[in-house]
Amino acid sequence: MQISELHISNFRSFGADTESIKIDNLTALIGSNSSGKTSLIMALLRLFGQRNIDRSLIKTDFHVSEDEDISNIEEMNLSIEAKIIFPELKSQSPEEIKTIPEFIKQLVVDEAGKEPYIRMRLVGKWVQGTTPEGDIEQELFYVKVPYGQEEQDALIKVPIHHKKLIQMIYVPAMRDPASQLKNASGTLLWRIFSGIDWPKNLNEDIESLTEPIEELFNGIDGIKNVQKILNTQWNKYYKDRRYSKSQLKFNSSSLNDFLKNIEILFSPAVDGNSIRVDGLGDGLKSLFYITLVSSLLEIENKQEKEDKPLLNILAIEEPENHISQHILGRVVRNLKEIANRENAQVILSSHNSSIIGKIDPEHIRHLQIRDSKTLVHNITLPEKHDEAFTYIKEAVKSYPDLYFSKLVVLGEGDSEEIVLPKLLSASNVYLDDYNISIVPLGGRHVNHMWKLLNDLSIPHVTLLDLDRERNGGGWGRIKYVLKQLNENNRCSEELRTVYKGKEKEKYIYSIEEIEEFHKRDVNNLKSMDTWIKKLERADVYFSFPLDIDFSMLKSFQKEYQSTMINGPRIPADERSSEYDEKLQSSIQATLKHKDAVAKTYSDEEKKLMIWYNSLFLGRGKPSTHIAALKDVEDTTFLVNAPKELLRLLEKIKEKVD
Repeated sequence: MQISELHISNFRSFGADTESIKIDNLTALIGSNSSGKTSLIMALLRLFGQRNIDRSLIKTDFHVSEDEDISNIEEMNLSIEAKIIFPELKSQSPEEIKTIPEFIKQLVVDEAGKEPYIRMRLVGKWVQGTTPEGDIEQELFYVKVPYGQEEQDALIKVPIHHKKLIQMIYVPAMRDPASQLKNASGTLLWRIFSGIDWPKNLNEDIESLTEPIEELFNGIDGIKNVQKILNTQWNKYYKDRRYSKSQLKFNSSSLNDFLKNIEILFSPAVDGNSIRVDGLGDGLKSLFYITLVSSLLEIENKQEKEDKPLLNILAIEEPENHISQHILGRVVRNLKEIANRENAQVILSSHNSSIIGKIDPEHIRHLQIRDSKTLVHNITLPEKHDEAFTYIKEAVKSYPDLYFSKLVVLGEGDSEEIVLPKLLSASNVYLDDYNISIVPLGGRHVNHMWKLLNDLSIPHVTLLDLDRERNGGGWGRIKYVLKQLNENNRCSEELRTVYKGKEKEKYIYSIEEIEEFHKRDVNNLKSMDTWIKKLERADVYFSFPLDIDFSMLKSFQKEYQSTMINGPRIPADERSSEYDEKLQSSIQATLKHKDAVAKTYSDEEKKLMIWYNSLFLGRGKPSTHIAALKDVEDTTFLVNAPKELLRLLEKIKEKVD
């Protein structure tokens, strides 16, 4: 069995409109601070936490809008509901299934042939009382009708013995394993020991074995003197017969006493001795806390006892805390192993891109606050049969920082990752200060990236290569962008409007007409420039006229040429056939077509293609940019940078401000 959905209303940061969250075997919660990650975990704790420890509602669990005055509220209500499904119906034979019999009377089915499920709902009510905290009522129900049907008279109280069939283990961000090594109700150690089949006469055996040790200590003269003085002093203050005699106890004489004093030691330490858990560093404490959880689940999985939980929910906040990066992979791998068990699910929250990068995007839930309410989004990927699915999935896993960004700049490739940070820092816009991510994903399947970022409400701008006179470039690239914007409902009528002729007559292009843009004359540079500027208003910029490498070479010709000791072999006589042959071969290599002539490029730009071919096609682009720009002063860079990049810079400033 497993929880497949969680429906939350009026709980903490979740507002009155019910928020539905899809829950997988492994679910990762991400989002900025105070976006609702802990609130979601607390909602599960209120449903499935251990009784008298985690389940009791408190006043602050009830959502209050920022425009409400709580002193004027007389009553508040909340609801937390879990949908529980049974995947084992598909994988196990009827005699192997142990979960269904416990819940057979609570199952509901949407329609014939559909799989059964359970609806378990916590209902809470707060009313003004005689104390500032007010009075709180809460009850756990089964909802005995499918979703969408009338629920009147459909709420049945959950029996007491059912409340322990689903247990939740909560690992907070600040971890104290020592507290979990005390044999107190609700601790991990208590759950481990409670599952052991202890011998019936164990207490008598312990007492008989410890009596000789007790007698040995009490027979020491120094101990006798301490005992005598202690009782004498005690009786000076206390005159009642009850409790009149104190006695030093040197041994535990029962199983409970032994278990209360148990501790785990680690050896060898630096000095060769052993140390206790509280002597470990914060990172090792955190790892050992997770180890305790894994051990509990492994032990319970092997036990044959009848009353063990049918489902364990492990919720761990910020597993990366105090743990070095190279160990995080092991932590995630272990959590995945736990999640793959039939009786376990894992929910984690994280701010760490190394953690999130190791989790499939389908299992990530992005949380954000809007109008003081938490909204939860799935990560939108293309359909699995789409060729873009694998590309986008792996690309997002490679750049998980985008999930945590206030602004994402989508670029074509590696060059943007070098040039754009230099551009921004020269203008005192630092990536870390403004939470900006530069992600080289914009060229291919850009519409899927736009959809993903739109769904997550993450602002973004895009820098693409115009690739004029390259295959699919120029008008073909403008057509492509307009079509992808249209797929994301961003190709507005205003964007498709132009003013033609001397009279500036208004004309609105249809999507069907845009489909023919690739057939337009590449020589019509004025019209092309009009559309480039229009797209900039839609946050899509082009490196002009070719790509960012060519634009930077034009702007910093001397700096880039100096990165080559000898440079390309260029015939001295520009009127010679040898020179023409060199120039033409460079144009063809640059524009990636054997018939290319660079008819829309100036003579100076054509000459630069000889250098472009050597600098960027003959060796690594990032290393060329690094070498060329390392000594360029910020002021010089901003004065000479390509104009389209300076316009992009202003748009980025506008968005982060």
